[in-house]
Amino acid sequence: MLSIFGLLLLKRAQQNGISTWSTMILTCWVSAVVFTLLIPLGGTMQPLELLWQPAVIGALFLAGQYFMFMAVRLGDVSIAAPVLGLKVLIVPALGLLVVDNEVTSRIWLAALLAMIGVVLVQSNDGVVERRKIVFSVIFSLLGALTMTMFDLWIQSWAPPWGAGRFLPLTFAFSALFAVGFLPLADSPRQIRESNATKVLMLGVALMAVQAIGMTFTLAKFGDATRVNIVYSLRGIWGVVFTWLLAKRLQIDSSQPSHRIMLLRLVGAMLIGIAVIVSIV
Repeated sequence: MLSIFGLLLLKRAQQNGISTWSTMILTCWVSAVVFTLLIPLGGTMQPLELLWQPAVIGALFLAGQYFMFMAVRLGDVSIAAPVLGLKVLIVPALGLLVVDNEVTSRIWLAALLAMIGVVLVQSNDGVVERRKIVFSVIFSLLGALTMTMFDLWIQSWAPPWGAGRFLPLTFAFSALFAVGFLPLADSPRQIRESNATKVLMLGVALMAVQAIGMTFTLAKFGDATRVNIVYSLRGIWGVVFTWLLAKRLQIDSSQPSHRIMLLRLVGAMLIGIAVIVSIV
């Protein structure tokens, strides 16, 4: 649920004028700081020629954050979160290629349910432009695909390093790569004048904290599919919290009708059922 609250707060910050680039860069920087807490766990430093492994995963995290924040910016959390939940279906499918996981026939049934869920999640009553919803779904799918590779390669590459070495290095690389996008970000003055600094930093901090829980579990125990099962349920929470808290957090001046939000909730629940079917 931390990620849902974080995304809602970051949506508020974006509406106050904070760019997607600034949100992405700050998320990477704060995450790099938070992940230094894992260094005392130790591990085994690998040869320098293997540094490309945390570098690749750091780049995937950077890309995944950009896609996710663009999805939220163009649509809202009630659209992006359920579609991002499809990651749990992509994990076992790509896992066959990346970590030699077996794919069962139930994946296809789960995929059908998920597709129906995605259609319902795109329900619209004209309050939000159809084009924006479609792009929100596309960016969510790109984010899901990117973060799937992120999860699978952590599961595959982290064990020899140990969580206390691999994860801090991964997010240090992510923060380093984010520096290259500074010319596209808001200036410190623009961020101050947006009156969204507190909301922005709280949202970024929540995203970093939820990331450390999931990635540590992947690095320490593996089993990306089951980890993502729990994580994918954020789709339902995304619809519920957007419905309940959007007005209180002053997110969007015009909200979809109750009928549309109910359809999105049904879509999110179908995606959740698809998740369960895929692993039972």
